[in-house]
Amino acid sequence: MKIVKEQEIIGTDREVKCPQGAFTSLRFLIEEDNMGFSLHKTIIPKGAASRWHYKHHKEACYCMSGKGILTDVATGEKHSISPGVTYVLDDHDEHLFQALEDVELLSIFNPPVTGQEVHQEDGSYHAPWRSPVYNVLSVSLDQVKANDYNPNSVAPPEMALLETSIWEDGYTQPVVTFRDPEDGGYIVVDGFHRFLTIKNSKRIFERENGRLPIVVIDKEIGDRMASTIRHNRARGSHNIELMSTIVSELVEMGKGDRWICNHIGMSPDELLRLKQITGVAALFQNSEFSQSWDDVD
Repeated sequence: MKIVKEQEIIGTDREVKCPQGAFTSLRFLIEEDNMGFSLHKTIIPKGAASRWHYKHHKEACYCMSGKGILTDVATGEKHSISPGVTYVLDDHDEHLFQALEDVELLSIFNPPVTGQEVHQEDGSYHAPWRSPVYNVLSVSLDQVKANDYNPNSVAPPEMALLETSIWEDGYTQPVVTFRDPEDGGYIVVDGFHRFLTIKNSKRIFERENGRLPIVVIDKEIGDRMASTIRHNRARGSHNIELMSTIVSELVEMGKGDRWICNHIGMSPDELLRLKQITGVAALFQNSEFSQSWDDVD
């Protein structure tokens, strides 16, 4: 058990003041407290207006005192915030908060803040580099969908073993995903078969309450394809036909031979053989194979 007193954190690094005077945050609990969330008292002075977009956190705020106007940037919908009202940013909602009076909020962040985050110009909140595995989310399975480029294939006996493994040990690795900007869902980058298992196994689906552990990366499509291949190649074999399709798509995106080799761990000879296997002449357009590759990716 621990006791945290407000007066004891004032003046420490857990009292964070926005340089523009938009708010003061007293952080009673942060990541190092190992609670799985962080707990803050947020003080917003009368007249302050701030636009935030927590792309990597979800936040819930309970108004203890004061009045303000909360605007959903995506819809333009406005909400009156007053004592006793809780607003929940459960979909990484971009929002504008205008304080009509001095406002005090009790705020909870998930994942917890580290204390090193910095607000960016776009309203997002970033800490120094952290591997995605530190920000595991639990999401409903119906929010997750497969990609259409995974070149990895698993034989039925191994799929059965994977189902047994997840049943016996639970999910020990999250599924790597990308957040779809069109519908707000999550697209699988790596972990397709872990995703497929919960879809096809009634007992696992029921035990997990239809929820899947995921982490989220933010990369454009070419880099996501490269991520998928890197994960697969690091573990073992992958489907040559689908690999060829991915290479074709990367070439169509304008990715050169050097970029492809550097980003998916493939030697020039491997890439050349893959192009030859496909028999598609277009893959040899603008080919960069030579002993004089320059340093530009």
